[in-house]
Amino acid sequence: MKKNIGIVLKNHFPTNKTISILDKDLGKIRCRIKKKNISVGSIISYTIVSKKIWCLLDGVEVLYIPFETAIDDILFLHHILEMCYYFIPAESKNTEAFKLISYLYYFGYKIKYIIDKKLFLFKLFLFLGLYCEGKRFQTPRFHTLAIKSIDTLIDKQLHLKIEKDLDMWLYACVSTHPMFRSLKTIDFLYKNRCP
Repeated sequence: MKKNIGIVLKNHFPTNKTISILDKDLGKIRCRIKKKNISVGSIISYTIVSKKIWCLLDGVEVLYIPFETAIDDILFLHHILEMCYYFIPAESKNTEAFKLISYLYYFGYKIKYIIDKKLFLFKLFLFLGLYCEGKRFQTPRFHTLAIKSIDTLIDKQLHLKIEKDLDMWLYACVSTHPMFRSLKTIDFLYKNRCP
């Protein structure tokens, strides 16, 4: 049987034995599992036994736990996972978001400054299909940021003006979600906004 790979976005324990996963091939899925000790953010492999209301998983193995990323900035990590959980529709494939989170896990040491984290969020939101309308966001500067890879973006120094614009862009994107007021990690955006 085929082994799938996914990132645990949310652990619904102890109320029930379900987790939400960003599966590399299937997108966001909700799964029933037997194991209780799977950390949010873990990369796991598993076999999907049946697929009804929930996917039933078997042979779950933890491949990677992002300890280093969590130690560096656990709020940022949880913000990324929460954004994926709330903004990715059920069973919609999002390979780019999966790759970007994997990049964070393995090359997170490159994303050390707050501006790098904002750029990472910018790229993630684009992959989630979020893009702010409005003339102030329809500029060549934002277009350039949108087409560059995350590697290229974090190696560049940005001016304070673009960082302020980026703050407004990120906030505008997140505030479009109906659950905006109940997001647990929204403080990441408030706390790290430019003065």
